[in-house]
Amino acid sequence: MGRATLKNGQVVVADVRAADTFWKKFRGLMWDDSLQPDEALWFPGDNWIHCFFMKIPIDVLFLDKHGVIVYMKEKMKPWTISPPVFRAKGVLECYPGTIERHRLQVGQTIVIG
Repeated sequence: MGRATLKNGQVVVADVRAADTFWKKFRGLMWDDSLQPDEALWFPGDNWIHCFFMKIPIDVLFLDKHGVIVYMKEKMKPWTISPPVFRAKGVLECYPGTIERHRLQVGQTIVIG
């Protein structure tokens, strides 16, 4: 699909895959421990996630319709559920440590594509 960058051009995630069908959203990262530091999974239109059947923790970015980070969760553990983030229009599931490594903050804009 592309990559996720900040408005200033800084690459946050070099390889973003889209979970843009029912089955891709259903499968997500369940039973998958192959996620790498420069990979993420994008869930367009979603505003909450679960980590059932996941093998690793993930960093999660909730973005509004303009790509602004409205909520973040660092190292979300397997078998947990995020709260619904009503302003979010998409969720980016990233490798653990992505938020800290790039010093991401609520209010920053992420461009996916």
